[in-house]
Amino acid sequence: MGRGKLIAFEGIDGSGKTTISTRVYQAAKSQGIPALYAFEPTFSKAGGIVHLILSGDVVGSGAFQALMFAADRVNHFDVEIRPNLELGINVFVDRYVHSSVAYQGAMLKDEGWIRTINRYVPAPDLAIYIDVDPRSSLRRRSGRSIYERTEFLDEVRAVYRRMVAQGELVEVDGEKPEDEVFKEVWKLVRDELRL
Repeated sequence: MGRGKLIAFEGIDGSGKTTISTRVYQAAKSQGIPALYAFEPTFSKAGGIVHLILSGDVVGSGAFQALMFAADRVNHFDVEIRPNLELGINVFVDRYVHSSVAYQGAMLKDEGWIRTINRYVPAPDLAIYIDVDPRSSLRRRSGRSIYERTEFLDEVRAVYRRMVAQGELVEVDGEKPEDEVFKEVWKLVRDELRL
């Protein structure tokens, strides 16, 4: 059995990425494809601090936040993602390195440094960006995080779309009905997995 594929799902909160990534994972499992579902931030000790940052219970500078996200991600890759990939299991991850480039990159205006502190995790084999207008995403959301301000999310979206233009992400229109978004994403995943 060969190495598994790492497929990341990206987008602002409320874009539908969790719903779609879960459906893709379930579709893969139902077809007997070796698959693991993962998400970031994790619930490791480092990830726990990230969740406290997101809720506003731990306050720190943008640099501190970026370092905590990177620490959680490096640990996640070392402990969970890489071992599964090496076993031939395909890993579907809800948020990965492009989330930090988009969110912390928009916050610090220093994408280069964000990429540097994340350089010990490899790029995903496929990164799918589900695009929605921040106004739509905020209407869809029930919970709230410190990042949920329209003006900031406009900046995050601009960074994501720049990465799409650079060929790092494949964009899917998240404003379409859920089933249409799923079909488009599932085709991208099937093509990547050569099914």
